[in-house]
Amino acid sequence: KSFILRIVGYPGSLRIDHPTDMEVNSGRKTWYLKDITKFSKTKAETLNDSAAEFDLSSLIAELDKNRPLRLRLPGVINDLPIPPYLVSEWRSLAQEND
Repeated sequence: KSFILRIVGYPGSLRIDHPTDMEVNSGRKTWYLKDITKFSKTKAETLNDSAAEFDLSSLIAELDKNRPLRLRLPGVINDLPIPPYLVSEWRSLAQEND
């Protein structure tokens, strides 16, 4: 099963050109997540230019600790910190779906 992260901004104030892949950093480790918005099961009219979806499954599978992450979406988000407690929540949700 997939574990999808949806980034949503205010319409009119944020525009995401698809596809725009997301960069995730944790210390020395970097992951690149593909923009899957165009392939989403959510209806296309729901996901406008101010939203994007990314499959976190491979990232979550590789994490063995609840370490802080930093998300970067080139041209949109320079640095979005994800604290360890949220990473823990993501990991627990992913384990429930296994």
